[in-house]
Amino acid sequence: MVDVVIVTELDIRPISPVIGAEIHGLDLARPLGEAVVAQVRAALAHHLVLFFPDQDLSPEVQTDFARQFGEVTPAHPVIASLEGHPEVLPIDGREDRASWWHTDVTFLATPPLGSILHMREAPTVGGDTMWVSLQAAYDALSEPMRTFCDGLIAWHHDPWFAADVEANGGYEWDGKRHEKLLPTSHPVVRTHPETGRNGLFVNSQFTRFVEGFSPLESTALLDLLYRHCQRPEFACRFRWTVGAVAFWDNRATMHYALDDYGDALRIAHRVTLRGPRPYGPARPLTPSA
Repeated sequence: MVDVVIVTELDIRPISPVIGAEIHGLDLARPLGEAVVAQVRAALAHHLVLFFPDQDLSPEVQTDFARQFGEVTPAHPVIASLEGHPEVLPIDGREDRASWWHTDVTFLATPPLGSILHMREAPTVGGDTMWVSLQAAYDALSEPMRTFCDGLIAWHHDPWFAADVEANGGYEWDGKRHEKLLPTSHPVVRTHPETGRNGLFVNSQFTRFVEGFSPLESTALLDLLYRHCQRPEFACRFRWTVGAVAFWDNRATMHYALDDYGDALRIAHRVTLRGPRPYGPARPLTPSA
């Protein structure tokens, strides 16, 4: 008999007014059951990033937890997976530090729905991660600017990953093999499929230009939006401890891993959930999307 988590109400503790909440009392190594999964999913759509302290998850169990919320993607379209675990991405501060604001994998037509990060080794001091709500950022724009952004399409790409893909002979995503990593376009304003809320969907790591604009116009507009999105009022900051899990909604957030921990070990495993093609006012949802 499968030991399923049974709770009547989640212990949810918000950590900022607009984004982020800790959930206490859940053991993610056990199947959650349909009712708890529905509660966690609703909490994710509302708070956009959830934190679960003191979890003990093997790579297999972390992947099983993720599968309760959707289809798990390959670890990354370009970066190598954890050996023996094709759906788990190792994140090791000795190899790479993502100390810039970004939304995961927006250089593909179908970026992940969400990401689940399990901290395996954490610095005693430093190494926090920050998230911002792109929905709060959109809401805080002036009405004329919101209306303006509603009609825009932006192109996303990563030329460095594209070079790696070419050297490696292709990449796998959405169950298909692709020969090249080509630019893709997304609406500047994305509609959340579960809540209907709009949010900005640009990030300085992967967004290259706004369609139909001159280079000068595009750069100026995107710089304005990046600076606006990074306001502390739209953010939460999480202090990592060993075993903590973060589950964030990649459809409505950006995040930044602080590089302030020197030579200390910071090692985590990430699993991502397959997402749909983004839609919004400039590119409405169609039945085939």
